[in-house]
Amino acid sequence: MDDVEVPIFYDDEVDFVEHEYLQDVEYEYEYENVERETLFELYQYCLRPTIYDTVSYILPLFISTIIFRLCAYSRHVSHRTFHILSMLIGICNIYRYVAECLYTLLILCTISYITLHIPKKYCKYMGIFLPSLFIITYCEFTMSSIVWHKIRSVVMTMAMKTISIAIDRSDTNDLPNIFAYMGYMFCSVTCLFGPWISFKDYISIRYTTHQDKWWILYTIQHVFLSLLFLSISNCWAQWMIAETSWKWLLAYRDALSFRMSHYFISYIASSLLLLGGFPSTLSTVVKPLKIELPHSLVHVVICWNIPMHFWLKTYIFRPSIKYLGKFGAVTMTYLTSALLHGLNFQLAAVLLSLGFYTYVEFQFRYMLANIFDACVASKQCTKTKCTHAYNIHNSWWVLLINMMFSGLSIFHLAYLGLMFDTSELQETGYSYIHTIEKWSQLGFASHWVVFATYCIYFLIR
Repeated sequence: MDDVEVPIFYDDEVDFVEHEYLQDVEYEYEYENVERETLFELYQYCLRPTIYDTVSYILPLFISTIIFRLCAYSRHVSHRTFHILSMLIGICNIYRYVAECLYTLLILCTISYITLHIPKKYCKYMGIFLPSLFIITYCEFTMSSIVWHKIRSVVMTMAMKTISIAIDRSDTNDLPNIFAYMGYMFCSVTCLFGPWISFKDYISIRYTTHQDKWWILYTIQHVFLSLLFLSISNCWAQWMIAETSWKWLLAYRDALSFRMSHYFISYIASSLLLLGGFPSTLSTVVKPLKIELPHSLVHVVICWNIPMHFWLKTYIFRPSIKYLGKFGAVTMTYLTSALLHGLNFQLAAVLLSLGFYTYVEFQFRYMLANIFDACVASKQCTKTKCTHAYNIHNSWWVLLINMMFSGLSIFHLAYLGLMFDTSELQETGYSYIHTIEKWSQLGFASHWVVFATYCIYFLIR
């Protein structure tokens, strides 16, 4: 099954903790009656407070990560003590930033650990997912919208950890002890901003050191890029594209702002991984250039959150394809991603739309590549391994076709990301009415384009 090339998407919607502290003040005025801010005003009223507040906000998290690193690398700290300290530091961070979900996470970890000790014949397949689904459903229906939207990503990361351990355990009888389990679940490096890392990667930090000698420079670089992306999301995007612009340009601006905030979180997570002592191979969470200048939507969904893509492919897609086939496995993967993000119509609509988009694009471009023997498939061939007769190096029309599909991907990203705007709904989550209204303003154009693409594929396949 490793050779199967089927797109998988997850949207790590950037529900980063206490997002409201990182947003600029919303001004109440009519845009058409106000001149654009000068660069100095932009710096004074947006850039400076945004950077200052963000650095002040995340500084304690970086300090706790340094403490975690010292504990992990110290030979004077036993393994059991390290796991206990990892858990305590993580709990302190959760209490400081998202205290609302501390007891919920403790309950999830307790139930999940008990589930690990239930005999396989009584707990397999759906039984592995039940504790996480129960907790997510509980949060969805009992917590206020603002609180749940604030802590959703933290709960999702924890749920992914519990599920991955449960599935790995189904293949072996090597169960982690309670100290290692809780240390992994509440690991201070990943408990807030993620990303998901495997239990094996968490344990290996005590035994091997794979960090590059320039890790501190890479950490500084990641922090700088994260702040740059945050400034674009909060300040530059709104400054460059005014409210009076064309509706499709506004859609691109809102989607761009959303993507930049995701890059901010991803690079903060990468910085924490490097600072916490994890190898640089785990620090790549997102690839912005492959998203902003995409070869295909398939590349976008893979590069959006690389650790989660690996998790979905390993624990959902590959087991499902044996029983459901390619299309069924893709659908199951997107449904699982939607459930992990919470029972939210907007997220489900975007994720399922992307599931259909990527499936249609993959099949359509694969068919074109076979018909014309041209390198136009969703997965781009490497220069040395391309077996097609025509490619971007010897045929201008292959380059043109690939550029057209890239432009189409940018169009789809603007359409799907439109509803993740900076309205007041971002604090409570976006309703289905908001989603339908946003898409209806653009005439459901993206969905019609994909439907037409599928019709063409169906007629000539």
